[in-house]
Amino acid sequence: MKTLISILASMALALGATFAHADDHAAPSAPVGMVYGLDVSDPQAFAAAMGKYWSSETGKKLPGIAILRQVVAAGESPISHTVAVVHPHYDAMDGALAMNAVSEDWAAFLSEVNGVAEVVSSSMFEGTGLGSVDNQLGAGPGIATLYIFISVSDPAKYAKSWQRMMDATDTSETDTMLFSVTAGGVGDTTHVVAVTGKSVGAVMAQMNANRADKAFQKFIKEVSDIRTIEQNIVTVDMAVFGNMGG
Repeated sequence: MKTLISILASMALALGATFAHADDHAAPSAPVGMVYGLDVSDPQAFAAAMGKYWSSETGKKLPGIAILRQVVAAGESPISHTVAVVHPHYDAMDGALAMNAVSEDWAAFLSEVNGVAEVVSSSMFEGTGLGSVDNQLGAGPGIATLYIFISVSDPAKYAKSWQRMMDATDTSETDTMLFSVTAGGVGDTTHVVAVTGKSVGAVMAQMNANRADKAFQKFIKEVSDIRTIEQNIVTVDMAVFGNMGG
């Protein structure tokens, strides 16, 4: 169970900024994607294989991006890295899956990573469009994210209270977004909150500030009977591949 929670940590929760609406950069968009949790024995070889695939004829046509992340803290999980393949919408995801099904480039990639990385499991996610990406951090080498996995019994009430808190809270140098887990979730996990910054230190400083914030304290009281925290996880981006324009 904890293994799959770690897998979900690779979700492209920082991608709200990458796919942000052109007319409102303060609001995250709602990308969708698949997430793969990996036990990688040769990170450099795996990253090289990913780069080769996304530079191939097939990779250049894919409507989306892939993010390779190192898992910094994930409790007892054996997963060392995660890959999130992110698309702007489900039609784009369907198109990518169809291309890979008949792609020699994809087959070559799978052959190259065989023995280098073991896929532990996979999950699906989608953005809620809620949160703040004022800093437009997106995804990229060195970007750190704290993922808070939660179980919510009343999603509508939670979302309303969460966004009200976000609108009243100074997120400083971090971006914060809310995503839903649509398939492959762990236990009762229904949503994931992502707090993203330029470093692990920046993210943790923001979380410490939140604890003293009145709007945040009010939010915690409002959702105490409908929300349960399953686990907290930290990752650091290693590389981004693909079509950043979606």
